[in-house]
Amino acid sequence: MCGILSIIKSKADSGSGQLIKACSIIRHRGPDDEGFLTWVPGEDPKVWAGGDTAASTHSHWKYDTLGEGQKFKVGFGHRRLSILDLSPGGHQPMIFAKAGLAISFNGEVYNYLEIKAELEQIGHQFKTTSDTEVILHAWEQWGVKCLDRFNGMFAFVMLDYRKNELHAVRDRFGVKPLYYYKSNDSIYLASEIKQIRTAPDFKFSLNEPIARQYLATGAVDHTDATFYNGIQSLPCGHYLYIDLSKDNNEFQIKQWYKLQPKPWTGSWDEAVDRFRTLLTDAVSLRLRSDVTVGSCLSGGLDSSSIVCIAADLLKAKGDYKGQETVTACYDAAKYDEWKFAEEVIKKTNAHPHKTFPSFNQLMKEIDLFIWHQDEPTGSTSQFSQWAVFKATHDAGLKVMIDGQGADEQLAGYGGNDVSFYAGLMKKAQIMAIIEESQNYKKEKGALPKGFLIAAMQLSMGSIVTSLMPAKLKITRPRNVSFVHNTEPASIYKGDAHSLQENLQRQLFSEPLPALLRYEDHNSMAWSVESRTPFLDYKFVEFTMGLPERFVYKNGVRKHILREAMHNIIPEAIENRKDKMGFVTPEELWLKGEGREWFNTEIDKACKQFGGKILDTDQAKQYTADMMSGKRAFDFVPWRIVCFNKWFDSIK
Repeated sequence: MCGILSIIKSKADSGSGQLIKACSIIRHRGPDDEGFLTWVPGEDPKVWAGGDTAASTHSHWKYDTLGEGQKFKVGFGHRRLSILDLSPGGHQPMIFAKAGLAISFNGEVYNYLEIKAELEQIGHQFKTTSDTEVILHAWEQWGVKCLDRFNGMFAFVMLDYRKNELHAVRDRFGVKPLYYYKSNDSIYLASEIKQIRTAPDFKFSLNEPIARQYLATGAVDHTDATFYNGIQSLPCGHYLYIDLSKDNNEFQIKQWYKLQPKPWTGSWDEAVDRFRTLLTDAVSLRLRSDVTVGSCLSGGLDSSSIVCIAADLLKAKGDYKGQETVTACYDAAKYDEWKFAEEVIKKTNAHPHKTFPSFNQLMKEIDLFIWHQDEPTGSTSQFSQWAVFKATHDAGLKVMIDGQGADEQLAGYGGNDVSFYAGLMKKAQIMAIIEESQNYKKEKGALPKGFLIAAMQLSMGSIVTSLMPAKLKITRPRNVSFVHNTEPASIYKGDAHSLQENLQRQLFSEPLPALLRYEDHNSMAWSVESRTPFLDYKFVEFTMGLPERFVYKNGVRKHILREAMHNIIPEAIENRKDKMGFVTPEELWLKGEGREWFNTEIDKACKQFGGKILDTDQAKQYTADMMSGKRAFDFVPWRIVCFNKWFDSIK
């Protein structure tokens, strides 16, 4: 896990000071080592040491330290967090001279041992035990097609200095970030936006449509656009290609992976077994490390499943000493999940670490938190995650596994019911609809009339819908009224017509892309690598091909996960239906100890954006009504505060 940078110039000239500056600003992503590469067409690339005296491996290398006047057409900068091959052999950027390749790589290819064995049978010879070297050899052997073999999370830039080509690659689901920016004479590729902001000719310009939609709906990272005009996020499962023989710095973006769910035709019991096997394999791969691997533990189904599976795997090896876990806890019982996390601790004999995010901590660290995120966040829940990774760092851990990505595949969120019923109607599964409706009535006391009517409109088409009374038609969510000139509240052009379609939206549009950005930036802020077994591509292709009622049945979310983890996780967690995720007592802070602070910060935002983006009076009244209890709590006040603080930090 690292931080990467590449600057590609239209013509070779001096400018290595740009590399140094843009790399040093992300020291947090890789405090263990720093390296650079410069290349001029017609020459072999040069690898340089960084000037960071804290880097531990420089003394082992005979590289010169990069100075500010070095000439290059392509430059790489790298900050290393050493996880695999802790020796100097894992130093980056890495060159494979025989193939004419050079790489700067962030992430992990978890199945690198299997790929390495296959390459060795073909005749490849390796000098290190790192997965980075495996990528280089795989690229030589199979070219871009090697990506199909990688099981992992990754973002890397590959220079083929013999073919004059450059590829910038992002993993299937976008677990690892990669941003790009084209200036007058250069292209920047970077792990974090703050690196691009160091470009000499970069001038900040707010992407107002993105900002307005965020303030009105909370949507972030749902497109390739960012809050910065000119800076884009490379789409997941894509690569950016540059022909370096040309001086125009034109590039192409091509898709290398498209999710193809594998429809399940077997029985329920067979599906449960397959689910358990794939998840266990995913966890097993993510335990590969040359440093200790811990786990984020919230006490919910997802993280508890990972901790319990990992414990069983480690016990089977005969060297289990108890996992290190980190849990966010709160004094307010409504938001505290320690009693559930403790059940897992007892079952697995894990070694727990607890952190107590507080409003005082938020006040002290909010500016640093927002600086690390690079863009606004949806709520203070992301600060709870920040606190967990800070506690992870304080505990001396460098790698953590957590349950990100499960909710999006397994209907863990609310809001899936209409698409769920629509899918059943489309397939004419009448008995399933009746059974689901009856069980809903037992649970809620009434039939799901609203869901059924809305589903009928989706499944029967516009002609039937036009004949319905107006009061029965689907009502669209409304934007908050005080944000000027916003687009429709829904970020989608149409409704999802099946549960699978809705879940794919959650995977690729909202909320997972935002959650992955939060997790990457929060973990790397504290020099911690975060691994997500639920986003193993084999597992995702399986779950997304399951019948609807294997995933969501009789109102029970994550139906197959609960069954697969029976007798593996504590019973109290298997039967939980109240999971909260990374939460904070934000409502209590807003109405209590943080009341004055929120009012002050919203007043600052209104002074800065009143009339341009916000209706000042309405924004203040909205917050006042929420504080007094006249309006139900939501995250709108935080969004106003966060947006203004973020804007102040970068303008």
